[in-house]
Amino acid sequence: MRLLAALLALVAVASCQGAPPLRTAVPIGELVLPTTVPNGKVEVVVKSTYTVGETIRATVRLIPATGSLRGPVDPYIQASGFHGTATVRHLSVEPISVSAGAGEAVVLWDMHDDGGKAVGSDDYSLVFNVIDDSGRITTVGATLQVR
Repeated sequence: MRLLAALLALVAVASCQGAPPLRTAVPIGELVLPTTVPNGKVEVVVKSTYTVGETIRATVRLIPATGSLRGPVDPYIQASGFHGTATVRHLSVEPISVSAGAGEAVVLWDMHDDGGKAVGSDDYSLVFNVIDDSGRITTVGATLQVR
């Protein structure tokens, strides 16, 4: 009888313990967004989200498989809404040319529009062109989530 009571007590204690705590996913810090171009690829590295008011930093990697790539050319920030897309800000970035290996250019946006007004929480797109040594132009875009 004592053995049965001890066994029941052990089962009762074991059943009172909760399940192991659920693990929450670690937020993704950076996203690498690849785009295939005729002679290689372009990667845009952005954060998964940005905070309103912080300077947005995106890294553009040019990775030609053959020939060369030049970019980012004519970068701008675009917003999309119910009424269509609109250019928010034209950016000034010195393009790089890469003919072997990989090269990186940094694009910064201070979250202001072309008129100097601060923009708010929304999804924006960084858009720019990449030109290969044959003169082919590829438009590349990356979404910037601002919360």
